[in-house]
Amino acid sequence: MINNNININTNNIKDDDDIDIDIDIVDVFERALKYSTTPDLQLILLKELLLKHDEDEEDNKEDYDDEQALFLDLRSAEAYAKHSLEKSVNIPFEDIQGSFHLLPPRDTGFVILLREDYEFEKQRETFTKGDFKGIKWNITHCFVYNEHFVNAVEQILLLQSQRRTKTILELHQNNHNNNQQQRKKLHRLWRPSPSVVELYKTFLAASEKEGSEKWSVSGAVLDLGAGCGRDSIYLAMKGFNVFAFDSDDSALTRIKKLSKMYGVSDRVQPVKWNAATKDKDAAFEKALEKSVGSFPLKLVLGVRFCYKPLFEQMVSKLPCGCYLAWFHFAVGCKLSKVGRPNKEKDLIFPCKELRSIFSEERGYEVLRDDVTYLSDSRPIANFVAKKL
Repeated sequence: MINNNININTNNIKDDDDIDIDIDIVDVFERALKYSTTPDLQLILLKELLLKHDEDEEDNKEDYDDEQALFLDLRSAEAYAKHSLEKSVNIPFEDIQGSFHLLPPRDTGFVILLREDYEFEKQRETFTKGDFKGIKWNITHCFVYNEHFVNAVEQILLLQSQRRTKTILELHQNNHNNNQQQRKKLHRLWRPSPSVVELYKTFLAASEKEGSEKWSVSGAVLDLGAGCGRDSIYLAMKGFNVFAFDSDDSALTRIKKLSKMYGVSDRVQPVKWNAATKDKDAAFEKALEKSVGSFPLKLVLGVRFCYKPLFEQMVSKLPCGCYLAWFHFAVGCKLSKVGRPNKEKDLIFPCKELRSIFSEERGYEVLRDDVTYLSDSRPIANFVAKKL
Protein backbone atom coordinates (compact mmCIF):
# COMPACT_ATOMS: atom_id res chain seq x y z
CA MET A 1 0.00 0.00 0.00
CA ILE A 2 1.09 3.58 -0.69
CA ASN A 3 1.83 5.73 2.33
CA ASN A 4 0.77 9.31 1.57
CA ASN A 5 2.82 10.66 4.48
CA ILE A 6 6.24 9.97 3.03
CA ASN A 7 9.33 11.37 4.71
CA ILE A 8 11.87 12.70 2.22
CA ASN A 9 15.52 12.27 3.06
CA THR A 10 17.19 15.12 1.18
CA ASN A 11 20.60 13.56 1.78
CA ASN A 12 19.68 10.90 -0.78
CA ILE A 13 19.13 13.45 -3.55
CA LYS A 14 21.91 13.34 -6.10
CA ASP A 15 22.77 15.42 -9.14
CA ASP A 16 22.32 13.91 -12.59
CA ASP A 17 26.05 13.35 -12.92
CA ASP A 18 26.07 11.27 -9.76
CA ILE A 19 23.59 8.71 -11.05
CA ASP A 20 25.09 5.61 -12.57
CA ILE A 21 22.39 4.57 -15.04
CA ASP A 22 22.31 0.89 -15.89
CA ILE A 23 21.07 0.62 -19.49
CA ASP A 24 22.30 -2.90 -20.19
CA ILE A 25 19.14 -4.75 -19.16
CA VAL A 26 16.86 -5.04 -22.18
CA ASP A 27 13.67 -6.21 -20.48
CA VAL A 28 12.03 -3.08 -19.03
CA PHE A 29 9.66 -5.22 -16.97
CA GLU A 30 12.50 -7.14 -15.32
CA ARG A 31 14.25 -3.86 -14.63
CA ALA A 32 11.11 -2.47 -13.02
CA LEU A 33 10.92 -5.44 -10.67
CA LYS A 34 14.63 -5.37 -9.89
CA TYR A 35 14.66 -1.61 -9.19
CA SER A 36 11.44 -1.54 -7.13
CA THR A 37 13.01 -2.48 -3.80
CA THR A 38 14.43 0.90 -2.69
CA PRO A 39 13.86 4.60 -3.46
CA ASP A 40 17.44 4.97 -4.68
CA LEU A 41 16.99 2.24 -7.29
CA GLN A 42 13.68 3.73 -8.41
CA LEU A 43 15.46 7.06 -8.62
CA ILE A 44 17.96 5.61 -11.09
CA LEU A 45 15.15 4.64 -13.48
CA LEU A 46 13.41 7.99 -13.05
CA LYS A 47 16.61 9.87 -13.88
CA GLU A 48 17.03 7.77 -17.00
CA LEU A 49 13.42 8.42 -18.00
CA LEU A 50 13.80 12.19 -17.58
CA LEU A 51 16.96 12.25 -19.67
CA LYS A 52 15.29 10.29 -22.46
CA HIS A 53 12.15 12.44 -22.34
CA ASP A 54 14.19 15.64 -22.62
CA GLU A 55 16.01 14.25 -25.65
CA ASP A 56 12.78 13.13 -27.33
CA GLU A 57 11.09 16.46 -26.63
CA GLU A 58 14.00 18.34 -28.17
CA ASP A 59 13.84 16.16 -31.28
CA ASN A 60 10.05 16.47 -31.66
CA LYS A 61 9.24 20.07 -30.73
CA GLU A 62 6.86 20.53 -33.67
CA ASP A 63 4.77 17.50 -32.65
CA TYR A 64 4.37 18.53 -29.01
CA ASP A 65 0.86 17.89 -27.73
CA ASP A 66 -0.01 19.18 -24.28
CA GLU A 67 -2.95 16.76 -24.07
CA GLN A 68 -0.72 13.71 -24.57
CA ALA A 69 -0.10 11.45 -21.58
CA LEU A 70 3.11 9.55 -20.95
CA PHE A 71 2.16 7.09 -18.21
CA LEU A 72 -0.29 4.17 -18.20
CA ASP A 73 -1.27 3.51 -14.60
CA LEU A 74 -2.57 -0.05 -14.10
CA ARG A 75 -3.70 0.35 -10.48
CA SER A 76 -7.30 0.35 -9.33
CA ALA A 77 -9.44 3.42 -9.91
CA GLU A 78 -9.63 3.97 -6.15
CA ALA A 79 -5.86 3.92 -5.72
CA TYR A 80 -5.41 6.19 -8.73
CA ALA A 81 -7.87 8.77 -7.40
CA LYS A 82 -5.99 8.93 -4.10
CA HIS A 83 -2.47 9.21 -5.46
CA SER A 84 -1.22 9.51 -9.06
CA LEU A 85 1.00 11.25 -11.61
CA GLU A 86 -0.25 14.19 -13.65
CA LYS A 87 0.58 13.02 -17.19
CA SER A 88 -1.00 9.62 -16.63
CA VAL A 89 -4.05 7.67 -17.73
CA ASN A 90 -5.64 5.08 -15.49
CA ILE A 91 -6.80 1.77 -16.95
CA PRO A 92 -7.05 -0.86 -14.20
CA PHE A 93 -5.25 -4.00 -15.27
CA GLU A 94 -8.41 -6.11 -15.15
CA ASP A 95 -9.92 -3.80 -17.81
CA ILE A 96 -6.92 -3.59 -20.13
CA GLN A 97 -7.89 -6.36 -22.57
CA GLY A 98 -10.91 -4.38 -23.75
CA SER A 99 -9.11 -1.04 -23.73
CA PHE A 100 -6.22 -1.40 -26.18
CA HIS A 101 -7.86 1.28 -28.37
CA LEU A 102 -7.06 3.75 -25.56
CA LEU A 103 -3.32 3.10 -25.91
CA PRO A 104 -0.96 4.89 -28.31
CA PRO A 105 0.09 3.48 -31.70
CA ARG A 106 2.48 0.56 -31.43
CA ASP A 107 5.44 2.67 -32.54
CA THR A 108 4.83 5.42 -29.95
CA GLY A 109 6.71 5.17 -26.69
CA PHE A 110 5.02 5.28 -23.30
CA VAL A 111 5.66 4.26 -19.68
CA ILE A 112 3.77 1.66 -17.65
CA LEU A 113 3.17 1.98 -13.91
CA LEU A 114 2.71 -1.59 -12.69
CA ARG A 115 0.48 -2.77 -9.86
CA GLU A 116 2.28 -3.98 -6.77
CA ASP A 117 -0.74 -6.06 -5.72
CA TYR A 118 -1.10 -8.01 -8.98
CA GLU A 119 0.89 -10.90 -10.42
CA PHE A 120 3.90 -9.42 -12.18
CA GLU A 121 4.15 -12.08 -14.89
CA LYS A 122 0.56 -11.53 -16.05
CA GLN A 123 1.17 -7.81 -16.39
CA ARG A 124 4.32 -8.40 -18.40
CA GLU A 125 2.79 -11.02 -20.70
CA THR A 126 -0.10 -8.73 -21.60
CA PHE A 127 2.19 -6.05 -22.99
CA THR A 128 4.93 -8.15 -24.57
CA LYS A 129 2.71 -9.81 -27.15
CA GLY A 130 2.79 -8.48 -30.69
CA ASP A 131 -0.25 -7.62 -32.80
CA PHE A 132 -1.27 -9.56 -35.93
CA LYS A 133 1.72 -7.99 -37.73
CA GLY A 134 4.10 -9.00 -34.95
CA ILE A 135 4.60 -5.39 -33.79
CA LYS A 136 4.99 -4.98 -30.03
CA TRP A 137 4.14 -2.02 -27.82
CA ASN A 138 6.94 0.54 -27.55
CA ILE A 139 7.29 0.58 -23.75
CA THR A 140 10.30 2.68 -22.85
CA HIS A 141 10.20 2.22 -19.07
CA CYS A 142 8.23 0.44 -16.35
CA PHE A 143 7.92 1.20 -12.66
CA VAL A 144 6.30 -0.72 -9.86
CA TYR A 145 4.02 1.87 -8.26
CA ASN A 146 4.91 1.41 -4.60
CA GLU A 147 6.07 3.52 -1.69
CA HIS A 148 9.65 3.53 -2.99
CA PHE A 149 8.50 4.87 -6.35
CA VAL A 150 6.55 7.71 -4.73
CA ASN A 151 9.51 8.51 -2.50
CA ALA A 152 11.79 8.70 -5.55
CA VAL A 153 9.34 10.97 -7.40
CA GLU A 154 9.20 13.26 -4.38
CA GLN A 155 12.99 13.44 -4.38
CA ILE A 156 13.00 14.39 -8.07
CA LEU A 157 10.39 17.08 -7.46
CA LEU A 158 12.31 18.54 -4.56
CA LEU A 159 15.50 18.60 -6.59
CA GLN A 160 13.76 20.24 -9.55
CA SER A 161 12.15 22.87 -7.35
CA GLN A 162 15.55 23.75 -5.89
CA ARG A 163 16.90 24.17 -9.41
CA ARG A 164 13.72 25.90 -10.61
CA THR A 165 13.46 23.59 -13.58
CA LYS A 166 10.37 21.96 -15.09
CA THR A 167 9.65 18.27 -14.92
CA ILE A 168 7.16 15.85 -16.47
CA LEU A 169 6.53 14.45 -12.98
CA GLU A 170 3.79 15.92 -10.85
CA LEU A 171 2.15 14.02 -8.03
CA HIS A 172 -1.50 14.37 -7.03
CA GLN A 173 -2.32 13.21 -3.53
CA ASN A 174 -5.65 13.30 -1.72
CA ASN A 175 -4.07 14.84 1.34
CA HIS A 176 -2.96 17.77 -0.84
CA ASN A 177 -6.56 18.47 -1.92
CA ASN A 178 -5.57 17.97 -5.53
CA ASN A 179 -7.01 14.63 -6.58
CA GLN A 180 -8.12 13.20 -9.91
CA GLN A 181 -11.46 15.01 -9.97
CA GLN A 182 -9.78 18.40 -9.51
CA ARG A 183 -7.32 18.14 -12.37
CA LYS A 184 -7.42 20.90 -14.94
CA LYS A 185 -6.64 18.70 -17.94
CA LEU A 186 -7.57 15.16 -18.88
CA HIS A 187 -4.69 13.57 -20.73
CA ARG A 188 -4.89 10.77 -23.29
CA LEU A 189 -2.54 8.02 -24.41
CA TRP A 190 -4.40 7.31 -27.66
CA ARG A 191 -3.73 9.46 -30.67
CA PRO A 192 -5.94 10.55 -33.53
CA SER A 193 -4.81 9.88 -37.09
CA PRO A 194 -1.78 12.08 -37.88
CA SER A 195 -3.54 13.05 -41.13
CA VAL A 196 -6.54 14.34 -39.16
CA VAL A 197 -4.28 16.34 -36.84
CA GLU A 198 -2.57 17.89 -39.87
CA LEU A 199 -5.96 18.53 -41.49
CA TYR A 200 -7.11 20.44 -38.43
CA LYS A 201 -3.92 22.47 -38.05
CA THR A 202 -3.52 23.27 -41.76
CA PHE A 203 -7.09 23.88 -42.92
CA LEU A 204 -9.75 23.76 -40.23
CA ALA A 205 -8.12 25.83 -37.49
CA ALA A 206 -6.87 28.35 -40.07
CA SER A 207 -10.34 28.70 -41.59
CA GLU A 208 -11.86 29.26 -38.17
CA LYS A 209 -9.47 32.14 -37.51
CA GLU A 210 -9.83 33.71 -40.94
CA GLY A 211 -13.54 33.17 -41.56
CA SER A 212 -16.51 35.02 -40.15
CA GLU A 213 -18.19 31.88 -38.82
CA LYS A 214 -17.28 30.38 -35.48
CA TRP A 215 -16.88 26.75 -36.44
CA SER A 216 -16.19 25.82 -32.85
CA VAL A 217 -19.85 26.38 -31.98
CA SER A 218 -21.61 25.75 -35.27
CA GLY A 219 -19.65 23.39 -37.52
CA ALA A 220 -20.70 19.79 -38.08
CA VAL A 221 -18.43 16.88 -39.05
CA LEU A 222 -19.55 13.60 -40.56
CA ASP A 223 -17.01 10.93 -39.64
CA LEU A 224 -17.87 8.00 -41.91
CA GLY A 225 -16.67 4.61 -40.74
CA ALA A 226 -15.61 6.14 -37.42
CA GLY A 227 -14.42 2.88 -35.82
CA CYS A 228 -13.74 3.35 -32.11
CA GLY A 229 -14.02 7.12 -32.55
CA ARG A 230 -10.58 8.55 -31.79
CA ASP A 231 -10.77 11.04 -34.67
CA SER A 232 -14.35 11.96 -33.77
CA ILE A 233 -13.42 12.66 -30.16
CA TYR A 234 -10.34 14.64 -31.21
CA LEU A 235 -12.39 16.94 -33.46
CA ALA A 236 -15.09 17.28 -30.80
CA MET A 237 -12.40 18.34 -28.33
CA LYS A 238 -11.49 21.04 -30.85
CA GLY A 239 -15.08 22.29 -30.77
CA PHE A 240 -16.82 20.59 -33.69
CA ASN A 241 -20.15 18.80 -33.48
CA VAL A 242 -19.38 15.31 -34.74
CA PHE A 243 -21.70 12.64 -36.11
CA ALA A 244 -19.78 9.37 -35.87
CA PHE A 245 -21.15 6.80 -38.33
CA ASP A 246 -20.40 3.09 -38.14
CA SER A 247 -22.19 -0.19 -38.76
CA ASP A 248 -20.65 -2.02 -35.80
CA ASP A 249 -22.51 -1.86 -32.49
CA SER A 250 -19.39 -2.45 -30.41
CA ALA A 251 -17.65 0.47 -32.16
CA LEU A 252 -20.60 2.75 -31.43
CA THR A 253 -20.52 1.70 -27.78
CA ARG A 254 -16.84 2.56 -27.58
CA ILE A 255 -17.47 5.95 -29.18
CA LYS A 256 -20.15 6.69 -26.62
CA LYS A 257 -17.90 5.70 -23.71
CA LEU A 258 -14.89 7.57 -25.06
CA SER A 259 -16.85 10.78 -25.68
CA LYS A 260 -18.21 10.63 -22.13
CA MET A 261 -14.74 9.95 -20.73
CA TYR A 262 -13.35 13.08 -22.39
CA GLY A 263 -16.30 15.33 -21.67
CA VAL A 264 -17.57 15.76 -25.22
CA SER A 265 -20.65 13.51 -25.20
CA ASP A 266 -22.77 16.59 -25.96
CA ARG A 267 -20.80 17.11 -29.20
CA VAL A 268 -20.44 13.50 -30.40
CA GLN A 269 -23.42 11.55 -31.66
CA PRO A 270 -22.75 7.89 -32.55
CA VAL A 271 -24.99 6.84 -35.46
CA LYS A 272 -25.54 3.31 -36.73
CA TRP A 273 -25.13 3.42 -40.50
CA ASN A 274 -24.19 1.00 -43.25
CA ALA A 275 -22.78 2.38 -46.48
CA ALA A 276 -23.60 -0.82 -48.38
CA THR A 277 -27.40 -0.43 -48.24
CA LYS A 278 -29.83 -2.07 -50.66
CA ASP A 279 -30.24 1.31 -52.31
CA LYS A 280 -26.53 1.81 -52.84
CA ASP A 281 -27.03 5.28 -54.33
CA ALA A 282 -28.70 6.64 -51.20
CA ALA A 283 -26.18 5.79 -48.43
CA PHE A 284 -24.69 9.27 -48.16
CA GLU A 285 -28.09 10.91 -48.42
CA LYS A 286 -29.25 8.80 -45.47
CA ALA A 287 -26.20 9.94 -43.51
CA LEU A 288 -27.07 13.56 -44.26
CA GLU A 289 -30.64 13.00 -43.12
CA LYS A 290 -29.43 11.75 -39.75
CA SER A 291 -27.25 14.82 -39.16
CA VAL A 292 -28.90 17.72 -41.00
CA GLY A 293 -30.63 20.58 -39.23
CA SER A 294 -28.70 21.73 -36.20
CA PHE A 295 -25.31 22.71 -37.62
CA PRO A 296 -23.91 23.66 -41.04
CA LEU A 297 -21.81 20.89 -42.55
CA LYS A 298 -18.10 21.79 -42.51
CA LEU A 299 -16.32 18.47 -43.04
CA VAL A 300 -16.95 14.98 -44.36
CA LEU A 301 -14.19 12.67 -43.15
CA GLY A 302 -13.12 9.13 -43.98
CA VAL A 303 -10.13 7.47 -42.28
CA ARG A 304 -9.19 3.87 -43.20
CA PHE A 305 -12.69 3.45 -44.62
CA CYS A 306 -13.54 2.93 -48.28
CA TYR A 307 -16.84 2.34 -50.06
CA LYS A 308 -16.33 3.83 -53.49
CA PRO A 309 -20.01 4.37 -54.48
CA LEU A 310 -20.11 7.06 -51.77
CA PHE A 311 -17.77 9.38 -53.65
CA GLU A 312 -20.11 10.08 -56.57
CA GLN A 313 -22.99 10.51 -54.11
CA MET A 314 -21.10 13.23 -52.25
CA VAL A 315 -20.08 15.42 -55.17
CA SER A 316 -23.37 17.25 -55.66
CA LYS A 317 -24.49 17.16 -52.03
CA LEU A 318 -21.69 18.94 -50.17
CA PRO A 319 -22.45 22.62 -49.42
CA CYS A 320 -20.13 25.44 -50.42
CA GLY A 321 -17.24 25.83 -47.99
CA CYS A 322 -17.40 22.19 -46.88
CA TYR A 323 -14.23 20.11 -46.83
CA LEU A 324 -13.94 16.52 -48.00
CA ALA A 325 -11.01 14.68 -46.40
CA TRP A 326 -10.23 11.04 -47.16
CA PHE A 327 -7.24 9.13 -45.77
CA HIS A 328 -7.15 5.51 -46.86
CA PHE A 329 -4.87 2.72 -48.04
CA ALA A 330 -3.39 3.31 -51.48
CA VAL A 331 -2.62 0.97 -54.35
CA GLY A 332 0.65 -0.77 -53.53
CA CYS A 333 -0.29 -2.25 -50.16
CA LYS A 334 0.17 -5.77 -51.48
CA LEU A 335 3.87 -5.00 -51.95
CA SER A 336 4.27 -4.05 -48.27
CA LYS A 337 5.27 -6.34 -45.41
CA VAL A 338 1.61 -6.73 -44.42
CA GLY A 339 0.39 -7.37 -47.97
CA ARG A 340 -3.19 -6.18 -47.45
CA PRO A 341 -5.65 -4.83 -48.29
CA ASN A 342 -4.94 -6.00 -51.81
CA LYS A 343 -8.26 -5.75 -53.69
CA GLU A 344 -8.73 -2.80 -56.02
CA LYS A 345 -12.16 -1.96 -54.60
CA ASP A 346 -10.55 -1.49 -51.18
CA LEU A 347 -7.72 0.75 -52.36
CA ILE A 348 -7.41 4.35 -53.57
CA PHE A 349 -5.44 5.32 -56.67
CA PRO A 350 -3.59 8.39 -55.34
CA CYS A 351 -3.26 11.60 -57.36
CA LYS A 352 -5.86 10.29 -59.77
CA GLU A 353 -9.05 8.65 -58.51
CA LEU A 354 -10.49 11.17 -56.05
CA ARG A 355 -9.08 14.11 -57.97
CA SER A 356 -11.06 13.05 -61.04
CA ILE A 357 -14.31 12.93 -59.01
CA PHE A 358 -13.92 16.04 -56.83
CA SER A 359 -12.63 18.09 -59.74
CA GLU A 360 -12.48 21.78 -60.53
CA GLU A 361 -15.13 21.26 -63.21
CA ARG A 362 -17.49 19.99 -60.52
CA GLY A 363 -16.82 22.90 -58.20
CA TYR A 364 -13.98 21.66 -55.99
CA GLU A 365 -10.52 22.93 -55.12
CA VAL A 366 -8.05 20.12 -54.44
CA LEU A 367 -5.90 21.10 -51.46
CA ARG A 368 -3.99 17.89 -50.89
CA ASP A 369 -3.42 14.75 -52.92
CA ASP A 370 -0.35 12.75 -51.94
CA VAL A 371 0.94 9.54 -50.39
CA THR A 372 2.48 8.88 -46.99
CA TYR A 373 3.59 5.61 -45.43
CA LEU A 374 2.71 3.85 -42.20
CA SER A 375 5.45 2.40 -40.02
CA ASP A 376 4.61 -1.03 -41.47
CA SER A 377 5.41 0.37 -44.98
CA ARG A 378 1.82 0.46 -46.28
CA PRO A 379 1.02 3.52 -48.42
CA ILE A 380 -1.81 5.88 -47.43
CA ALA A 381 -3.55 8.12 -49.98
CA ASN A 382 -4.26 11.54 -48.47
CA PHE A 383 -6.89 13.64 -50.20
CA VAL A 384 -8.41 16.97 -49.13
CA ALA A 385 -10.74 19.10 -51.27
CA LYS A 386 -13.05 22.04 -50.62
CA LYS A 387 -16.39 22.76 -52.28
CA LEU A 388 -16.26 26.27 -53.73
